[in-house]
Amino acid sequence: MSARPILIAQISDLHIKAPGALAYGKVDTAAALARCVAELNRLSPRPDLVVISGDLADTPTAAEYEHLLKLLAPLEIPFAAIPGNHDDRALLRAALPQDGATPQGALNLTRAVEGLDVLLADSSVPGASHGELHNTTLAWLDAMLAKSTTRPALLFLHHPPFVTGIRHMDVQNLRNAGDLANVLHLHERVRLVAAGHVHRATVTGLAGVPATICPAHTH
Repeated sequence: MSARPILIAQISDLHIKAPGALAYGKVDTAAALARCVAELNRLSPRPDLVVISGDLADTPTAAEYEHLLKLLAPLEIPFAAIPGNHDDRALLRAALPQDGATPQGALNLTRAVEGLDVLLADSSVPGASHGELHNTTLAWLDAMLAKSTTRPALLFLHHPPFVTGIRHMDVQNLRNAGDLANVLHLHERVRLVAAGHVHRATVTGLAGVPATICPAHTH
């Protein structure tokens, strides 16, 4: 009998506002997240982990993160989250303590899901819209991947490490994708690089590894 498949769900770009506020004055991101959580709970078979790949809050403020936690409370699946360019690392760390997260600087974390390693790398740059993996994050990623040569791994980050053809978003993508590619070349166990940020589904490749963007459930 074959082993049970491991299922990882990805959601991204929640852009939660304070209660009653709409993103861009138009989008009820809270209602969109509530629908998303309900759908995740209905999935069968149920995912083992939900990865939230950035932009959890919109402005951001402590009130937004407080509202976010209330909206995520009904989720019946474990989740892990990293910041995007709309997030604040300190506020996110305070609102959402996570096991395995780096304690300061870039908020990187790892989850072992049975025979799979799920790595979440913080590509946010405080005060900027574009992404970059800091040298400490690249070193962390290299060290995490070096722990095994056989366990498959998935890598999640917020900013896409490739050009999409959407000009106003491509100026905000990951600035040092070449450095990430160099790490991937050293560790063949990475099976997927998955990003968010652009709100549209995209599939391509990076360093011989499939690379994707998760569509947003909001706007």
